[in-house]
Amino acid sequence: MKLSDTDALVVQAELHMQRGEVLQAELLYRRVLDASPGHKSAARALSQLALLRGDSARAAELLSELVRAHPNDAQLALDHAVALAQAERLREAIAVVEASLAFNPKHFPSWLLLGHIREAEGDSMGALRAWYQAVTGAQREGHWKDQSSTPPNLLEPVVHAIERVRAGRRELLFDVYETLRAQHGASALQRVDRALSGYLKEWDSTPVDSRQRPRFFFFPDLPNTPYLDPYLQPWAKRLEASFAAIREEAIRVWTEGQRLQDFLELSDSARLEDYLRGDGVTPAWEAFFFYRHGHRFDANHSLCPRTSEVLESIELCRIEEQAPEICFSVLKPRSHIMPHYGVTNVRLVMHLPLLVPPDCALNLIDVGEHHWQEGKLMMFDDTFQHEAWNRSNETRIVLLMDCWNPHLTGVEQLAVKQLIEMISRFHLADRAPNTPNPTR
Repeated sequence: MKLSDTDALVVQAELHMQRGEVLQAELLYRRVLDASPGHKSAARALSQLALLRGDSARAAELLSELVRAHPNDAQLALDHAVALAQAERLREAIAVVEASLAFNPKHFPSWLLLGHIREAEGDSMGALRAWYQAVTGAQREGHWKDQSSTPPNLLEPVVHAIERVRAGRRELLFDVYETLRAQHGASALQRVDRALSGYLKEWDSTPVDSRQRPRFFFFPDLPNTPYLDPYLQPWAKRLEASFAAIREEAIRVWTEGQRLQDFLELSDSARLEDYLRGDGVTPAWEAFFFYRHGHRFDANHSLCPRTSEVLESIELCRIEEQAPEICFSVLKPRSHIMPHYGVTNVRLVMHLPLLVPPDCALNLIDVGEHHWQEGKLMMFDDTFQHEAWNRSNETRIVLLMDCWNPHLTGVEQLAVKQLIEMISRFHLADRAPNTPNPTR
């Protein structure tokens, strides 16, 4: 049979299907498959018809052959897994989906199905993990946020997955660093467990010191020292020794008029004067970023190669979409950064002052002022309320960078990294409604 004849039969079969003439369509699809074994559209159509008749075994058989011929086709693998699941061959269905996800990790319907199959098999934790991947991954790509961004055939399973992920939040959060617990022992992660249970409001973890109020995540068993010795960081001397080279590049960036960004990221409803004031003409807090929210600014690294080399030699605090934050922090004349709190005490702020005119200071409220000295490192916990000012008529520049709290162990850093990344994705899922709005 010529290919054109095969195509003509497929077209005729599709017309029969549109008219509801299922038997005639099936006969034509069988003729196509007899003439061209492995014909993708005919085999897929026959598998769907088999499922409609309740013949999941036949559907699975047809799709198995297609999957072998097209191993990277995520939708085919999904259809195959559905047929296997309906035939109550759950372990085989899971294996098919997992193999497909190895090739297509962003095929979120596959994660969704994997969750439902694992739930049917009685693996509640495995189901939660899969649904978490499905929901948070899809929403980060702009899908499944409401009815308009959710395909109608997925609406019910998506809603179910969102509800289960929310209900299983505690189990997922404690599970995220379970591999570390198995590797290092429960005692190595006791402080992380305690911090997480405090975050979940299972006990009142409000810092005892009223000057300290983290906006996001508090690790209660760390020293609550406002100013810390910067040389607790093993790389501090290396950074300080590079002062002259870093200062030279910062001044060049400034004098050559390289593009700076506003340091503050304000919502439309926020008022600038609540965060930045001054008696100068244009008070401003700007930055030349090397990293922001964990994103690397490659062009800026290229413009400052010696600074970049030093930074990349340091074990940076890396948390997806959160850290590090590293920049030349530029505070214009007569500018005052208003009192505020940082997000978490698991990371601290290091300053290497580069260009410091008189009458500039960092002030930790009710703790005391720190007056920067060029070339002298300083480190502080920004979860203590703090402010900064430049009361001079010249510009102040410091290298500002996130760094891990040195009182965390290496395994605690890894656990906190994984934990905060998962919490951040939960925040995205939290913005999705329980049930997509049916009026949209």
